Amino acid sequence: MMVAHPRPLLVMLLQLLLSCLPTLGYSSNRFFYQDILNGNGNGEIHFNGVKLHVDSSQPSVFAFRGSNATLSCRYWYEPELSSPRRVRVKWSWLPVVGGHETDVLVAIGPRIHSFGDFRGRVRLREDSPGDASLVMTELQLNDTGRYRCEVIDGLEDESATVNLELRGVVFPYQPPHGRYNLTYHDAQQVCGEQDSTLATFEQLFQAWEEGLDWCNAGWLADGTVQYPITKPRSPCGGLGLAPGVRSYGRRHRHLHRYDVFCFSSSLRGKVYYLQHPHKLNLTEAQQACFDDGAQIAKVGQLYAAWRFMGLDRCDAGWLADGSLRYPITNPRRNCGPMEPGVRSFGFAPPHHKHGVYCYSAVVVFPYQSPHGRYNLTYHDAQQVCEEQDSTLATFEQLLQAWEEGLNWCNAGWLADGTVQYPITKPRSPCGGLGLAPGVRSYGRRHRHLHRYDVFCSSSPLRGKVYYLQHPHKLNLTEAQQACFDDGAQIAKVGQLYAAWRFMGLDRCDAGWLADGSLRYPITNPSRNCGPLEPGVRSFGFPPPYQKHGVYCYSAGMP
Repeated sequence: MMVAHPRPLLVMLLQLLLSCLPTLGYSSNRFFYQDILNGNGNGEIHFNGVKLHVDSSQPSVFAFRGSNATLSCRYWYEPELSSPRRVRVKWSWLPVVGGHETDVLVAIGPRIHSFGDFRGRVRLREDSPGDASLVMTELQLNDTGRYRCEVIDGLEDESATVNLELRGVVFPYQPPHGRYNLTYHDAQQVCGEQDSTLATFEQLFQAWEEGLDWCNAGWLADGTVQYPITKPRSPCGGLGLAPGVRSYGRRHRHLHRYDVFCFSSSLRGKVYYLQHPHKLNLTEAQQACFDDGAQIAKVGQLYAAWRFMGLDRCDAGWLADGSLRYPITNPRRNCGPMEPGVRSFGFAPPHHKHGVYCYSAVVVFPYQSPHGRYNLTYHDAQQVCEEQDSTLATFEQLLQAWEEGLNWCNAGWLADGTVQYPITKPRSPCGGLGLAPGVRSYGRRHRHLHRYDVFCSSSPLRGKVYYLQHPHKLNLTEAQQACFDDGAQIAKVGQLYAAWRFMGLDRCDAGWLADGSLRYPITNPSRNCGPLEPGVRSFGFPPPYQKHGVYCYSAGMP
């Protein structure tokens, strides 16, 4: 009597199960996993003693907001395989505040898909066989948490975890209404309004180790209420207790009210005390920053400037929330306690007259003349940047843009008369494969004789840029008139970049700009909208009689 081989029978049973459950090939995010059970693409399931291993060389990664980070993950087999196999790699994220684990990226062979707020900001490194490391760009405050790298091969499923933590500064925050007025959700909101996020216990503990002493209890990201004490005293737990972080434990997020501890990381711009001939009330202070091409600074921005940029100023100034503060890096007489910190005078009546702290940020972009590559003297470069509502970028601004991912192979003028260009992905035409990433420099060039492109920088807008909804496509002259008829002007290149960077303008429609170029801004990359990374896409300078859409600019406070 013949005995049936069990392997084909098992395959048939699995195939029958899949046919009865047609949605099994989909995850909750509707990404199709066609090859979940076939390691080699031939419908075979392997039980041959090969063991899949997944590991991370770094259990924790520390970074700053706006920077890039790589979360390590590697997989391999024991015994080693003679040929590669198709696997599914999935990265997921558990936020530091808790909740459900959500998908970040899924890759099956060459197919890669990212999700939600991570779209366009994540990719797999794949530097070597088995490398499934996650590369993250433009880190945001809320990216902190536990990331899980899961590798699936047939019926084998192994994973490793990496914790991502941002470096920054923790500060206590009390609302204008007074002490202990915030529910948990109020606390989340006020931190967000101050360019920060709820601090984690780990962040508060580190701040306590660095000397933070605060007697009022505040919410943390995990829903607990705590406060740090370095100098025990009667109103703060009692003299008999040792220094430490005091905890009230978890509290009801809707019913209980406390202050909050917020967390801010590095800045994209700068905070400065505005030199103004007169003291200002709060409304005048907001307008004065606006007139200076900036915005009134937020509390988190002032703390970050104090902590990371050494801002030191013994002058009280208005901030966006109506509070009055000043930062001290080098303590001295008549500037408060003899220790560094941000001094607060609470919330002054808005009609009182004081100074003001402003916040200015820039976006750097390369610009090429309509006449083609390398056609601008230094003075031409100055002029074209001004025409595009921008200025010549400084080296420091270009360096920061490179750190944030700007990759451009054409050399351009900078404000100091040098000619440089930023490279994040070394390649043959851009200095050579052998050189490390960085800002390449041609040094100083003759401002009248030598010709290059230019790097311009643009600040946050005093108005708004929008894609004009028009029943017809327009040539360049018609586009200019259409914006004028709409009570606006055709937008400049610097204005489009600023709207993309600071206001999240996202539109997959090419439109005319004032210089005759055709561009569109992408904040959330998607298929059919160019490369899968954020940026302003350019189609160069088409003939002005061609028909396209148009981007308009409306002036005034946004």
